[in-house]
Amino acid sequence: GDERLKDAVLACLDAALNTFDPTVQTALLRAASYGKLFCEDVDGDLRDDFVEKCQQVRILHNVRDPAIGLPLTYTQFESLGLETLVHRLVSRHSHQLALKICEAAGLSQQKQRVLEHWACARIRSLAGTEDAAVLGRQIIQKLAICPGMSFGKIAGTAYDCGMKDLATMVLDQEPKANDQVSLLLEMFQDDRALKKAVESRDADLIYEVLLHIKSRLPHEGGGGIKLGSGHSEPQDPQEKKFYSLLRKCPVVLHHLVAYYENTGLDPADKAGRQSIEGLKKVYYELKMEPQAGRIKVVESYMKMDWKQRLRMLEIAKDLFKNDPYVAAATGAQVRLLQIQRKCEADYRSKFVDLSVNATLAKLIRLGHTDRAARIRKEFAVPEKRFWHIQVQTLAEEQDWNGLSTLAASRRAPPIGYEPFIEACVANDSTPEAVKYISKLALPNEKMEWLCSIQCFGEAAEVAKDEKNVDALRYISRCAKGKPVVKRRIDAMIRELGG
Repeated sequence: GDERLKDAVLACLDAALNTFDPTVQTALLRAASYGKLFCEDVDGDLRDDFVEKCQQVRILHNVRDPAIGLPLTYTQFESLGLETLVHRLVSRHSHQLALKICEAAGLSQQKQRVLEHWACARIRSLAGTEDAAVLGRQIIQKLAICPGMSFGKIAGTAYDCGMKDLATMVLDQEPKANDQVSLLLEMFQDDRALKKAVESRDADLIYEVLLHIKSRLPHEGGGGIKLGSGHSEPQDPQEKKFYSLLRKCPVVLHHLVAYYENTGLDPADKAGRQSIEGLKKVYYELKMEPQAGRIKVVESYMKMDWKQRLRMLEIAKDLFKNDPYVAAATGAQVRLLQIQRKCEADYRSKFVDLSVNATLAKLIRLGHTDRAARIRKEFAVPEKRFWHIQVQTLAEEQDWNGLSTLAASRRAPPIGYEPFIEACVANDSTPEAVKYISKLALPNEKMEWLCSIQCFGEAAEVAKDEKNVDALRYISRCAKGKPVVKRRIDAMIRELGG
């Protein structure tokens, strides 16, 4: 019946696979094809078997050809598998047959390997004899049948064979930026590698290229530059090339600066010092004076000797000449450092590294308020801020007479009396605080402050003078922890008819 006919068709196919005679194979395949016409094949299994085995017959027929020289039996073919067979064909340089087998069997990865091996073999065989541009076009055209294929190994082979132009040409077709950039760096094609990294918009890749290029530079870290003596040009060709790249590509410069800044600019840290040196050299070589001045300021605080620091700040001020505000601020810092050194010499106490405010506070603490006032004018410290500094410093020193003298020096202090009260409270002197609370203009403010420092009796006296029964009731509730005071307050409430 039908099953016996199917078995006969399959038997013809198996026989065709196991014979070496092409004439017999043809006859067996025709018989199988004829018999298949009379078989019911609802699910298509027989059709699929027929197509697969015919394909295998064609493969065996081709590999058994004397030009190929692989007289495989069907059993050997099955044992090897298609991928291994393709590998063997490639190793025998039978690339065309291997490629056809891959296309017929749908082996996309193997197809890429075949094309890659073919291209590498062709480059090796024609190295030094074929024009690089012609050979490159041939390879690119041939490999176009396999979109997305990697060209890295092919470019590497061309480079190893001394065909740098071909390697560069082929590498332009590489779809993966990482592979492309890595090989370009190996080929010392720094410009092109950096260009490809920028085009990829991959920050990590840009950093990788930058650091790789920098690692090749002599005097890494800026050792060859004497800052403050002008903008010296790098003598080494590699350095010139590197800084030329930075000039032409602001994106790359931005990434390099970001790398240094993210590493940190802490002078106390080794990595921070290296970052400072690196930025310093970049800014000086590219004549970026404001940025170089900023680094010079940071670097000045790496110096313990105040004279060296002063000299560096002077250099920074010159570099800021196109930015009047920053130049003035730097000049003010220079003047402050000079004043602090003079104060140290006069009073045998440390002033260097203090801010203007801290310098004023220290002079007040040492009793040199007149000198603090002169410095305050020189640095245009606002009057109110100077008053705040005096109040806070005198209170911290618990110089209550000095604080009282300061308060009395004006009919009304420009900052009011509340800062005096706050300073007294912060330094645990309630009696002094009460003295300044009494000077407040508004009764409500007096009562609030007195209650906040638990002077409920005094607060009640203010409320009584104002005949404010509601305030007295509130103060009475607040004073429940002080029975004697509370009774006195309640008596005031009754006296006022509350």
